[in-house]
Amino acid sequence: MATAMIFRVNYVDAAVAYATTPADYITVDLTNDYLIWTAGDTVVKDLMTAEPTPGELNTAATVISDSAATTVALCLLMDYSHDVGGAYYTHKVIGMSENKQYAFCFSFDGATATIPRLEAWDTSAHSTAVLNVLGLGTATNSMVKAVKTTDATPGPGWVGTAIAGAANYVELDSAVLSVAKALYANIKVVIPIAYATPAAEAFVLTVRYTYL
Repeated sequence: MATAMIFRVNYVDAAVAYATTPADYITVDLTNDYLIWTAGDTVVKDLMTAEPTPGELNTAATVISDSAATTVALCLLMDYSHDVGGAYYTHKVIGMSENKQYAFCFSFDGATATIPRLEAWDTSAHSTAVLNVLGLGTATNSMVKAVKTTDATPGPGWVGTAIAGAANYVELDSAVLSVAKALYANIKVVIPIAYATPAAEAFVLTVRYTYL
């Protein structure tokens, strides 16, 4: 039987594991839900009662700094399936970019033959990683940074690994899984100093693994 993975995000307390308090997590519908990295404003925010429009997202975009790299401040789950919260379409991912262990959860229901790893691609075709946010084809320049937090917090001011394509990824555990297990990561988007090309881009986060 195939080993399945459920992706969850923490919307209450990123110091608490899924096994301890499952109610702190939202299950992400991989067909309909998606993540939004944004500066946020009075419209694009936690607990929106409608899906944000492209114009609203543009207005709430992160301002590129001429003096320092900029970490995108907010990650929202666009909860099309209304997994929690009734009428609310958006929920803030708690602990994103911070020194928190349990922001993004990847729950496996059985063993794997390879170590699950987190990747970033242009599309679900998994053939290119050339978006601005993914480093324009140079994986080490990707703005998407990730760190395994399955075993511990990432540390204050964590840098993480620039993930893009097949070359740069983050393994979510130290070994293949022999039993069902929840793995964790923290993920952030960091825009370089004075980056020359403003862009609104949709990239794909993928967890790759094989099973017995």
